[in-house]
Formats: sequence, C-alpha cells, structure tokens
Amino acid sequence: MTDIIPRPFAAKDIILGICLCIMIFAVSYTFPFLGVFALLVLPLPVLFYRLKLGRNSGGIIAVASFVVLMVMTRGFAFDSLYFGALLMTGMFLGECIERNMGIERTMVFTVTGVIGTALFAFLIYAGIQTTAMGDMVSDYISQYFTLTSALYADMGIEKEQIAALNSAFLIVLPGMFIVSYMTTVWLNILIIKKLLARIGIPLKNMENLNRFKAPDPLVWVVIGLGVLMALPVGAVKYVAVNCLIILMLVYFFQGIAIISFFFQKKESPALLKVFCYGLIAVQIYFLILVIGLGFFDNWINFRKLEFQK
Repeated sequence: MTDIIPRPFAAKDIILGICLCIMIFAVSYTFPFLGVFALLVLPLPVLFYRLKLGRNSGGIIAVASFVVLMVMTRGFAFDSLYFGALLMTGMFLGECIERNMGIERTMVFTVTGVIGTALFAFLIYAGIQTTAMGDMVSDYISQYFTLTSALYADMGIEKEQIAALNSAFLIVLPGMFIVSYMTTVWLNILIIKKLLARIGIPLKNMENLNRFKAPDPLVWVVIGLGVLMALPVGAVKYVAVNCLIILMLVYFFQGIAIISFFFQKKESPALLKVFCYGLIAVQIYFLILVIGLGFFDNWINFRKLEFQK
C-alpha cells in the first residue's frame, strides 16, 4: 500500500474537512433543490482528507460530521442514514485508491461495501427500536408519496396519473436508488482524479477511464433479464427490471467513455464538450443513444481498443 498524498497530521485540516461536510448538510437542508447537487460531492471532503491525512483522520472527519448531522436532524432517519452512507463512501474510495484498484474493482467494492454496511446498520437500528423494518420503510415511502402527490396536484396532474406514477416509482425504486448512488461514486472518482492531477499526483490505475469497457458476458445477462421480464411472474419481473436499470447505467458509463475517447482523440474544444454532455443530461433521447452506444460497442468496438494497446 502506497501513500497517495504526504500525511502530516494537521488538526486544522480535520476541522476544515468537518466544516465542509457540515456546509454541504446545511445547503441540502436550506436549499432543497440546490442540495440535491451538493450531496453529490458529500464524499469528497472525507475522501480528500482520507488520502491526505490517513485512515484515522479521515475516520474522525466522517464520524464527527455524522454526529453533527444527527444533532441537526434530531435523531436517526432515512435521510441521515443516506448522508452517513455518503460519508462512508469517501472512506471506501480512499481505501480503493490507496490500494491502486482499477475503476471496476473500486466501483464494485465501494457500492457493495457501503450499501451492505448501511443495510446492516439499519437492521440493527430497527432491532433496537423493536419496529419491523418493513413498517419503517412503508412509513417513509408514505410520507414521500404524500409530499409528491401534493406537488403533482399543484402541477395539475390528475389523481389517476399520480397513482400510476407512484406505482411505477415503487417498482423501480431499488434500481433507481442504486443507479443514483453509483453515479455519485463515479462522479467523486472523476473529481478526485482531477484534483490530484492538479497537484501533480496522477492515479495511474484510473488514467484511461475513456477506455472503460464492460465485461463481454454482461451482454448476455442483459438479454437474459429481457427474457425474464416477459415471464408472467410479478416477483421475477420486479427483480429483472431493477437489475436491468442498474446494467443500463454500466453501459451508459461505457457510452460516455466512447464519447470522451473521441473528444480526446480529436482534441475537441471545451465548449463543444460542455454542450454535448449538457445535451445528454437534459435530453432522454440522447441518454438512450449513449446507452445504446455502450451496449453495441461490445460487437462493433467503436474505439478499436485491441489495436491501440
């Protein structure tokens, strides 16, 4: 295991890391819309100072920030559990980067490790509260539906359509949650990679993210899940559609890698990159096109990677 950043112990760095996390908490509570974007970088202070100061100091920042969060929210809640998982993400990513893991292993280790730890913590909390886990989840979802139904009603959406939207949301909830979290992890990897590059510390195992390619056998998993969705079994369809949503994100990453590869190869101007990425972010049709690009790359090999090694 090699040090990424020199590690002098500095109390002011620990305090600064905690303050940055608290500031992100405050923004998310004060400005809900802006807070959605602020939470995307919540793992970053923990990750940066975990690499700079070491595991113990990074842990102090994560734990102290979580304690402050608990005080702000006046107890345990799903929101605080999610925020805690984001703080933990910084620690997991720090371990992966320090151990020189590639992007695939880093994503798998971080996502499974953090979600598994969060579920374990939730089970312990539910046991202490002597409340069934299903009841707690049901109450939280009911509160969410109450808020969204009022919002939809203000937008002029009819009750039947609101009920249909809520039903669809319940079906895809697990997959969408994991997709959201995986996107957050990927974004923080990209940001820390840029930050470290600016101070002259390249992450060699993650230098060529625009060459990312999903394992070839994954294509057959996608096809198999598509077949399962056609079966007249509700539970099977539920699992298949959520797994398919997660795999579509993997192929979205591959599609974005292809676009980034050609931008780099053609030395495209920054303005063109911003325009194209912005278009992908706001237009569902371009998003689907990028996913298709990543999926069919397994056969067409747009980047001709085997010839460029």
